[in-house]
Amino acid sequence: MAAKNKHYTERLLAAATVSGVIVAAGSGARMGGLSKPEILLDGVTLFERVLRAFAGSSVQEIVVVCGENRPRLEKITEAVQPAKPVRFCAGGKTRNASVYNGVDAGKEKHQLVCVHDCARPFVTSELIDAVIAGARESGVATACRPVTDTIKYVDTEHHAVYTPAREHLMALQTPQVFRRDFYEVAYAAAVKSGKLASYTDETSMLEAAGSTVTYVQTEANNMKITLREDLTLARAIVAVQKAQELKKQKE
Repeated sequence: MAAKNKHYTERLLAAATVSGVIVAAGSGARMGGLSKPEILLDGVTLFERVLRAFAGSSVQEIVVVCGENRPRLEKITEAVQPAKPVRFCAGGKTRNASVYNGVDAGKEKHQLVCVHDCARPFVTSELIDAVIAGARESGVATACRPVTDTIKYVDTEHHAVYTPAREHLMALQTPQVFRRDFYEVAYAAAVKSGKLASYTDETSMLEAAGSTVTYVQTEANNMKITLREDLTLARAIVAVQKAQELKKQKE
């Protein structure tokens, strides 16, 4: 019976369709109140960059979680004209609540959900599809990068407790993809236990509920723009990408 159920699950995941959720409702508090989705990099907003990546991926629909910036994001979406359905929903008071709203706004027929933070503007369609492929294996997957810095675990007095080995550390990123039914159970359990606020990403919450996570390593430039100084690196990445594109065109 166990083997039969496993085979059924594998076939279900292989055929599962995907709802994409772009989280673009943050207040930008750490950016001095600047709306991150509307930040321009070489004349293109972070939101448009992420939207185009999702439009070129294998997701069947796109849900944009937004706030007061909705009219402006809708205008950008109209200009891009993605060849797949796009719907908008309101964000929540926390990131966890915003993601929940986005998942809930998607059509239930899509068994997998792909969540991505608009603050990571260099995501590609290929990366989105790679993480989706990972989720088809285990039901849950996340983009990640090996940690290259030395990490210290410290106590409340900032005294070093121990130094974890870097080869065992991964920095989690988005996109993250998961089964809708797994997420709903994990979210309900987190709310009931009072631990929801302690989870800073979806896969950690799902893992705590018993899911196995597939880790998909990304390129180094899938950075997150959190502080104003991060824009300097982001602009440098754009400059390098443009130079590489010009070189290809000349070849």
